[in-house]
Amino acid sequence: MDQRAKLQLRLQETVESLSVLVLTYYAVGLLAYMVKGGKEAGLAIHPEIIAAIAAPIIALTFLVISRRRRHKQKP
Repeated sequence: MDQRAKLQLRLQETVESLSVLVLTYYAVGLLAYMVKGGKEAGLAIHPEIIAAIAAPIIALTFLVISRRRRHKQKP
C-alpha cells in the first residue's frame, strides 16, 4: 500500500507541474493579447518582447504559489 501512495503522490506532483505550465501558457497569451490591443491603440510597445520578458516572471510566480500551497498543506 505504501508503494501505491508514493505513486499517487508522484502523479499529483506531475499534474501540479503541468498545471503551472498550462497556466503560464494561457497567462502569457492573455498578456500578449492585451498588449497587442495597446499597440493597436497607438502605444509604442512590442507585444512579442513584452511576452518574452513576462513569461519567466509569470512561470516563477505560479511555481512559487504552487510550492507554497503544497508546503502549507503538509502537516
